[in-house]
This record gives sequence, C-alpha cells and structure tokens, in this order.
Amino acid sequence: MKKYNYHNYSEKIEKEIKEVSEKIGISKEDFLINAVLYYFQILGKKMELKKELEVWEKINDEDFLKFEKSI
Repeated sequence: MKKYNYHNYSEKIEKEIKEVSEKIGISKEDFLINAVLYYFQILGKKMELKKELEVWEKINDEDFLKFEKSI
C-alpha cells in the first residue's frame, strides 16, 4: 500500500489557496467557505441524480416483470 506524505499535500494546497484567493481578491477563509459550499452543492446534485437513476432502474425492472408475466 502506497503511503502518502500528507504534509507535502497540505503545503501545496495551502499555497494554492493563498495564490487563488489573492488573485481573486478575497480572504483565504472566504475562499474555503465558498469552495466547501460549492462542493456541497455539486455533491447534492450527484446524490439527486443517483436517486433518480435508482428510481428509473426500479421502474424499468417492474415494467419488465409485468411484460414477462403478460407473455
């Protein structure tokens, strides 16, 4: 199993956050809050899509069983 050096990732991420937040003119804290809120929004949409696909899959299975019984 590969071990990750999280300290190096942490430094790289911190540097990126600092650079981007300065570039767009907001604080690091505001940047992180916006990033997390955006992530939650995207995650919510993915969860909704997953639920919808599960419903369609169930409906399709039920319809297929009804069709088989009618033959």
